[in-house]
Amino acid sequence: MCGYVPVPLGREDYIELMPVKRQRINDYGIRIDYRTYDHTVLNPYRGERSPAADGLWEIHYNPHAPGQVWVRLPKPDQPRGYGWEAVPWIHHTLVGAPFTDFTWQHIKRTVARRAERAQHEHDLALALRELLERAAAGHGTRREKVVAARARSTATDGAVWGILYGRQPGAKADESEDDEVFGDSQDDEEPLTNDDGALNVWPAEPAPPGDCPASAVQEAGVPAPRRPEVTVYDPFEESLRW
Repeated sequence: MCGYVPVPLGREDYIELMPVKRQRINDYGIRIDYRTYDHTVLNPYRGERSPAADGLWEIHYNPHAPGQVWVRLPKPDQPRGYGWEAVPWIHHTLVGAPFTDFTWQHIKRTVARRAERAQHEHDLALALRELLERAAAGHGTRREKVVAARARSTATDGAVWGILYGRQPGAKADESEDDEVFGDSQDDEEPLTNDDGALNVWPAEPAPPGDCPASAVQEAGVPAPRRPEVTVYDPFEESLRW
């Protein structure tokens, strides 16, 4: 019998523990459940086969923060021979509030498809933003408030499994009603198509003026509180800082 040395998990270890999908990298990027992910880092690999036996690329995603995915790409200059590249959702600038896969499934059920694939994805993003804004302002139906409250309480906004810096306290959802209204649904993988996904960048809208305490603090000359930066927690990097 002997002791052991506890080794903390690093950033790549947390990414490895996420759910995984194996897909192609097409000319429009990567599509998962009516969300298109694209970035310039994918340019050399569009339409190419991966080094794996099945020719598909390994993609990891966080159900609590679907705003980006991580793709395992070959990196000959690194010790492991590969590296993880974060690829954002093309509509991440349109939806600024945190949301989860549960919220996305609710939007998919309530928004009917009336246009082609790229336009329908844009309509889903608009409906998601409107839902989160209505719930944040205290409006909307009881069901919408439950959906948005669950998104605020469980979303990690880009971090891995809730390990993050500066997490904002979220509202508590009514779990009893949540279980009655919604059930756990399995994601159906959509077939790969050849239609292009348009990259739409939308400017952030200014917050409407109001009589809330935050407005009063800002008028008094105190700078408005900044949104906390959320990153993947890496104990190794933190030990180096210490």
